[in-house]
Amino acid sequence: MKRWFIAVALLFVGFSSFSQEIENTEEELEEEHVPKIRAAIMMANSHVPTATEGDKKVAIIPAWGADIDYYFHPKWSVALQMDLKLQSFEVEDGESTLERSYPFSVAPVIHYHALRHWSFYVGPGYEFEKNENLTFFKLGTEYGFEISENFEIALNLSYENKKEIYNSWNFGIAFNKKIWEKRD
Repeated sequence: MKRWFIAVALLFVGFSSFSQEIENTEEELEEEHVPKIRAAIMMANSHVPTATEGDKKVAIIPAWGADIDYYFHPKWSVALQMDLKLQSFEVEDGESTLERSYPFSVAPVIHYHALRHWSFYVGPGYEFEKNENLTFFKLGTEYGFEISENFEIALNLSYENKKEIYNSWNFGIAFNKKIWEKRD
């Protein structure tokens, strides 16, 4: 519980540092909002504090990710987030060791877009792996840097609690592209 409190506190502290960014009023956002779909591919690293590979401790595990987001409201969107860890590792599960061989994760999340380029997201997930599949809970944030109207580069930070067996912190750089926009 203490870890969740720290994670949420860090997200809100970061949010307050950007709170001086000028935003449109809610009515203006509603008027100019157009539903759209965005796709992303992400290069990431996952920190699993309890991971080992043989006798050595593994601190960082490389990963690739992909997202599909649907913006249905100026402040809200839903997304399907996926990632594949590019390494096998083991984690301690109480008294036993749990092998993780290239786990693949899927998580439907809901985003709250606090500012124009900054969002927070949360959702459940499922990690597929040949030894044992796990459920998890995901909490994260993303800040995007607009390159053009249809393309942005984003920094992504998330925390995953995998069925109380192990936790991971994920940091990635995403390349986001708008692939559909509702036309009148």
